[in-house]
Amino acid sequence: MNIYFLLLCQALGDWPSWGGDLTNQSVQLMKGAITSPVIKWRFATGDWTESQFSAIADCDGDGWPEVIIGSDDNKLYCLRGTDGSLKWSFTTGYCVEASAAVEDCDGDGAAEVVFGSWDSKIYCLRGSNGGLKWSFSTGNITTSSPAVADLDGDGKKEVVAGSDDGRVYCLRGSNGSMVWAFSTGGWVWSSPALADCDGDGRLEVFIGSFDGKVYCIASDGSQRWAYQTGDKVRSSPAVGDLDGDGDLEVVIGSDDNKVYCFDARTGSPVWTLTAGDDVRSSPALFDVDGDGVKEVIIGSWDGKLYCLRGSDGSQLWAYNAGQRIRTPGAVFDADGDGDYDFLLSSSADSILRCIRAKDGTLLWQIKLGYPVHSPFAGDVDRDGCAEVVAGTWDPDPQGYRVFVLDDPGGATDCGASGSEEGSTKGFRFTLAGRELYLWLPRAGHVSLALYDAQGRLVQRLYNGTIAQGGHTFSPHLEARGVYLAVISYQGGMRSLKMVH
Repeated sequence: MNIYFLLLCQALGDWPSWGGDLTNQSVQLMKGAITSPVIKWRFATGDWTESQFSAIADCDGDGWPEVIIGSDDNKLYCLRGTDGSLKWSFTTGYCVEASAAVEDCDGDGAAEVVFGSWDSKIYCLRGSNGGLKWSFSTGNITTSSPAVADLDGDGKKEVVAGSDDGRVYCLRGSNGSMVWAFSTGGWVWSSPALADCDGDGRLEVFIGSFDGKVYCIASDGSQRWAYQTGDKVRSSPAVGDLDGDGDLEVVIGSDDNKVYCFDARTGSPVWTLTAGDDVRSSPALFDVDGDGVKEVIIGSWDGKLYCLRGSDGSQLWAYNAGQRIRTPGAVFDADGDGDYDFLLSSSADSILRCIRAKDGTLLWQIKLGYPVHSPFAGDVDRDGCAEVVAGTWDPDPQGYRVFVLDDPGGATDCGASGSEEGSTKGFRFTLAGRELYLWLPRAGHVSLALYDAQGRLVQRLYNGTIAQGGHTFSPHLEARGVYLAVISYQGGMRSLKMVH
């Protein structure tokens, strides 16, 4: 079994959910081997599939991943990753267009599936069988995709999502009771990104609203800052260190035709880019050229996919899809050549395109149903290589709306992408007996987590800003076996194997 299984994002979220991590950076670390895509399996829903990402996770703890996807037939589906057969489904009172988060919400060791519906509810289901654990009634449609994390550092997880009643809700993961509700001035279609922007050990919530504002909300529900754009903000934010200075930035689009980059701590604008039309898509943040500094890839209604320097927002390249781009894309090394690629869908054709991220040229494309929505990458069958999941509104000629794409040769053990050495001289990450030793040449944002041989999170050791110098971490290992400690810092990634 490949030990990189399900290490889905540079920020390494607990389980893959929206874009694979709490910061919504939309990066899949596992390589694929897809140079000429073929359909591995497909599934027929009764109506449109969701407009955002699916989730790929082991929902029932059997060691095998499932694909979770919502549909306008009022259902959430849990499909076996190996062949696409139905494991369970849950029927709500209306459309399911928000993507699901898969997490152990109550600390009992079993995963739950959390999602919103147009019936004005947020649901928490048992991952094992889809049974209802709790539900919470909002005041209107819920299109925002939830994020699940321990916001305040008390050891208990919360669920955060927006609603068309103009509120952002924070709920207790254990029972769905409300912790707080933050009121904006408009509908909230944006999905929250969570990150510790000031190093205090508590997570802030970043989200957009139809009142044209981008908000930073503290873990207690109070406003940290807000920025007024020129129109509705439907885009979801992504948070990351774009210029390698150790501080976090927030990137988001607006219907005023602009892409904004803010200082995550203060909300001060760092740069803006003006596109040719609304920017309703959501950004992906990653290091395109391996220089240790992240770039931004984001689409616009002007039909273009933009690649921007994270440090100043200047354009590196633009790919003209010829059709409006309104849903997120995903980043992964599709063909295993060591360079990242971008999965692109538009709103007016049936084509899923894979774009080389370093220069904006086409790697491959495939015709599915019309139109393709929010492709996602992950290892759905436990073969150690990433596959592609995509949904469509209209079915293909055979009536299918959910597709998983793979390479025709059935490659295995493709390995992980990313810089193994980090991007800064002097960085060290080593084993010291049963402890992990980290030396940072300068302060910066660090994500450190421990995974088992099946790729499931065992322990999150650190996620936030950390000071320059030496740091020691002591993992709590109970069961014997092989573990993987994975750290991301300054755009680079390194992993260490631990045997207990």
